Amino acid sequence: MTETKLAWLPDLLRFGGAVTGIVLTAIGGVMLINAVMKLYVFQFQTEPYQIVSTEECQYDHNRQMPEKEGVTKPYMRTAEEVEVCKVERLAENKIRFERSKKENMVDGLAMLIVGIPFWVIFWRKRKEK
Repeated sequence: MTETKLAWLPDLLRFGGAVTGIVLTAIGGVMLINAVMKLYVFQFQTEPYQIVSTEECQYDHNRQMPEKEGVTKPYMRTAEEVEVCKVERLAENKIRFERSKKENMVDGLAMLIVGIPFWVIFWRKRKEK
């Protein structure tokens, strides 16, 4: 009696495994295609919202001005130092963006490597029955 009640459970597990594989494959594929297109096809340099402003580089908080009346203030950069800071920040943003997209490529490949076999194995088992 209990065998007939739970006869649907193996089918459910096979179907769930196949759906999980399909989802992993789809997400991994989208992540991989997205990263490849942004880095190599369209050659984006940075995220569109990463803007380096003059105000951001105006003060150097790592260096302090001499104390006056017990209060320390950050060092105020010259115009040349501000321009150098802006160039350095843009270079850092570009490196950060490229690294982020390469990490997305690795994540997408990992999902494909796991998802495709998962999908194929469970789909074949489901078709055999």
